Amino acid sequence: MLARKIKLVADMATKRPKGWRSLLWNSTMAQLRRPGPLMAPVHVSIEPTNACNARCSVCETGKGDMARKTGFLDEHLYKDFINKNGSDISVLLYYFMGEPFMHRSSYDMIRFARDKGIYVETCTNGDFVDPEGVIFSDINKISFQIGGMDQETHGRYRARTRFDKAIANLEELVRIKKKYPASNVEIEVGFIVMRHNEHQVGDFLEWAKRIGIDRANVIDPGVRNMLEAHAYLPKDRKYWFYDEEAFERGILKPKKLPDNECVWIWNSIQLNWDGTAVPCCRDPNGKFPLGNVFEKGLKAVFNGEEATAFRRQILTAQGDVSICKLCSGYGLPELQRAKPTGFVIERHSVNENVIPSHEEAIADAQNTILRDRSGVQ
Repeated sequence: MLARKIKLVADMATKRPKGWRSLLWNSTMAQLRRPGPLMAPVHVSIEPTNACNARCSVCETGKGDMARKTGFLDEHLYKDFINKNGSDISVLLYYFMGEPFMHRSSYDMIRFARDKGIYVETCTNGDFVDPEGVIFSDINKISFQIGGMDQETHGRYRARTRFDKAIANLEELVRIKKKYPASNVEIEVGFIVMRHNEHQVGDFLEWAKRIGIDRANVIDPGVRNMLEAHAYLPKDRKYWFYDEEAFERGILKPKKLPDNECVWIWNSIQLNWDGTAVPCCRDPNGKFPLGNVFEKGLKAVFNGEEATAFRRQILTAQGDVSICKLCSGYGLPELQRAKPTGFVIERHSVNENVIPSHEEAIADAQNTILRDRSGVQ
């Protein structure tokens, strides 16, 4: 861990990517266990809308548990925010608790941030994607998230969505991108592994490579309670980041819980569609509002009384913070990103201790495909 940190510092000092000073300063403050003052966050997540066509049963929006009002990000307020803060933001995640492409101005807003030199990525169920609009937006990464390899498995979790429509939009995007080899767009497909679709992981990887996407991501599932856990967690526990012994006792908790530390919230912030900031993506219902960035400004909110008090609580009593109880913690935001030069397979888990290396992920995927072809169980 120390060697990784030393390498990171050396790389930052040498290459100096956008936001490197903020990342080093804020991360150092986290290491020194000081809640502030901080420089501007290098990673900002912003919510185009918390409306969604899908009815995913683990999602607060999908199952109707969203406590916040449903709405859409104001384009003018967004552009003003980007104009004021674009020089500080390295990465913009254009997504949170809804389907981003239900916002009619998404492609224009993404392009606006890209023109300011911001790396932009998003996540979608694929139903509303306009492939030409994606290419126009110049987004750096778009991740299609699917729940299976046919309508039956996909629709069991991603209820009220059409598998064929999402796949048609994805394949059309791949086709159009091939016409523009200089495009910055990286196409990813994420496969959320659950009990009803875990037998299709090999099929997914083989299909993803065949159609020509850049990155296939096998995603460990997240659930909110034991009822959801029994319904959706795969039988193969290699896809779990939850503590198996605790699970047998009826307790849902990650294998690794952060101990009064979370460097992520020293470097990142989550913005809801109305400009209200919350600490991170673990607060979909806005239980910990930090202030409104459209009214007070990003830096004022990030160093405000509410945000500082929240970080202080993380340092002293994280176990009492409700939104941390099912989180294994996140690492540092990536400032230096490169498009894959070929087909890449990744494994996404919230618990970094179970994330295999790039080579291990490819070997595991290849073994899975070979096993499924041979019929070996």
